[in-house]
Amino acid sequence: MKRVVVTGVGAVTPVGLDAPSTWAALLEGQSGVGKITLFDASEFPVQIAGEVKGFDATGRIEPKELRRMDRYAQLGLVAAQEAFADAGLARNGLLDQVGVIFGSAAGGLGVFLEQQRILQERGLKRVSPTFIQNMLTDTASGHIAIALGLRGPNMAVVSACATGSGAVGEAFETIRRGDAEAIVTGGSEAVLVPVVYAGFCAMRALAQHDDPAQASRPFDKERNGFVISEGAGALLLEELEHARRRGARIYAEVIGYGSSNDAFDMAAPAEGEGAVLTMQRALRKAEIEPERVDYINAHGTGTPLNDKFETDAIHRVFGKH
Repeated sequence: MKRVVVTGVGAVTPVGLDAPSTWAALLEGQSGVGKITLFDASEFPVQIAGEVKGFDATGRIEPKELRRMDRYAQLGLVAAQEAFADAGLARNGLLDQVGVIFGSAAGGLGVFLEQQRILQERGLKRVSPTFIQNMLTDTASGHIAIALGLRGPNMAVVSACATGSGAVGEAFETIRRGDAEAIVTGGSEAVLVPVVYAGFCAMRALAQHDDPAQASRPFDKERNGFVISEGAGALLLEELEHARRRGARIYAEVIGYGSSNDAFDMAAPAEGEGAVLTMQRALRKAEIEPERVDYINAHGTGTPLNDKFETDAIHRVFGKH
């Protein structure tokens, strides 16, 4: 099996419009959570979110396509462009060996809702002929491939909150088995629209706090939910020897990936069995012991049940370590 490394990074987030500014904000402990401005949330019981403010893809995306694209696809494409440029891959190289595996849980909800409004208010003939192709969950992956000229494997991974991680994992496996030399991977989401927010409010899953910056508090005894957000993150994964031959800067090596599910409920968490299986499979594939792990990037939704069961699962796999 081939070895896989990270050679490019891109991000568009509520705390930064690129990877360097996002990283700097994280190191400073900045929060991107605030009052919702993308729509009138005055009638909602929860009125905070993580918005990507100041985002403008003009000059980054061809104007005709920009007008058609959903916000989630715009965020994803800009993050992917940054990761590709950061990796320093030549656009005139063997791009048939470079693919895109990029995910979104919800796809183009904004485009869908806008076209639904047009249908109701202006009639059938006013619905855009490009509507369908711009609402799909693989719209971002398609736009990324077209913009960068990448002719390798292309697909969208959809696995709810784990979509971005799943895309990275599947990209890792694709390179590992020799089906691509490099892959742009990651995920993007832009679901800050009233109907989605109403749905999460109905689930009573959203965090409430007088100070928006303090609302997201996973594993805290005062936790009461999560904060919905938008943004995109992208990596350029590359086969190790391919990266070495071109003198690429290597950020890290990906050595293991695991995936499973609870087969329990569409929303309520099970008592950690699926999480245990996932972590065990990743460790087994990486051929390392739990004690080698220095950092765990937990799901950490901040909901009472998820955090309890996730903590239990981590303890079952890592013990006192």
